[in-house]
Amino acid sequence: MSRAEPMGRPSLLAACLAAESSGLPVHEILHVRRGRRASAAARALAMYLAHVGLGEPIGRVARDFRRHRSTVAHACRRIEDDRDERGCDDRIAALEQQLRGRTEVGHGG
Repeated sequence: MSRAEPMGRPSLLAACLAAESSGLPVHEILHVRRGRRASAAARALAMYLAHVGLGEPIGRVARDFRRHRSTVAHACRRIEDDRDERGCDDRIAALEQQLRGRTEVGHGG
């Protein structure tokens, strides 16, 4: 993603929600470097929410988060594996629902 190309709204919403739910500032999730483990985990969640929760193409999510497509795919697989745990699945499902609600409100729906 070039500096001139703005981040897509779905990815930005997913990043903000992941930051909010993780108790981290959004700039840590959007940082070019991996950062702390908690930042990387929240970023993986944000990429998952943008791709799976909102249906954004992996290529777009990769550009938005300034990562390689394989990194986004790996993050999505990791979150899917985490969802095998009941509490984690409920938490992610609630975040997906909240994210979809925010996008519907943002589009006048």
